[in-house]
Amino acid sequence: MQPRSSLIGSFNMTFNKLIWSALAPAFVLSSCAPEAMDLKTCTSPTMDGHTYEVVQIGEQCWFAENLRTTEFTDGTPIPAIGPNQLANTKTPARVINPDLPDHYNTFYNGWSLLQAKGICPKGWRVPTAIEFSRLHQYTISTSTAPFSQVKGAEFCDPTDWDFTTTDLEFNRFGFNAQPSGSIALEFNPASHIEASQFTSFWTRFDHIHEDPSDITKILIVSINEERFLTACGGIAPDYGLCLRCILEE
Repeated sequence: MQPRSSLIGSFNMTFNKLIWSALAPAFVLSSCAPEAMDLKTCTSPTMDGHTYEVVQIGEQCWFAENLRTTEFTDGTPIPAIGPNQLANTKTPARVINPDLPDHYNTFYNGWSLLQAKGICPKGWRVPTAIEFSRLHQYTISTSTAPFSQVKGAEFCDPTDWDFTTTDLEFNRFGFNAQPSGSIALEFNPASHIEASQFTSFWTRFDHIHEDPSDITKILIVSINEERFLTACGGIAPDYGLCLRCILEE
């Protein structure tokens, strides 16, 4: 198993408590079903020299791996910084965790997705919290068990997870979530906890704000073995989280 760093891939205790506390959903899903998409468009895009695996889940087309680009959609570079620089960086940046596999070791601060020029390949974008909620609700609807609750493990490629259960259908939907954790603001290893057994993704606002400096919190989605938490809380854009992209409707 690939070694994991407790220095980079972890939250501080306060953030971890926020994520896994029992929170009510922040969004109520629209009763209107999304329009059917052209399935022919759910094909792998190439950006910055890498072709991404994608997956069709319901009426949505998702990346089946984490974004790893070094540049924005228009080719502008995304600066690379160290994890201890996140708290003082108010501009777009990415951080690489060398102790994680290449396919999920790239993290972006929230400022990176507040750019009108985009961070996903053309025709793709960072999903909203509501779109993550639609994903979860669709997967729940496919279960035949009464009062079913789709577990987080059903979204996870089990290769690098230390799952305690054996009675779930791992990675049932081909989403391939990886145990990347996140990058905390306070670079103080002694106060950090091991956070390799969950992953968190940024979401985006419905519209890019004219003044991103006004943004203080961004909603996130988190997955662990037991739970898929959509819109589970807002955090400062200074944190480092992974990104998934969704095909534009």
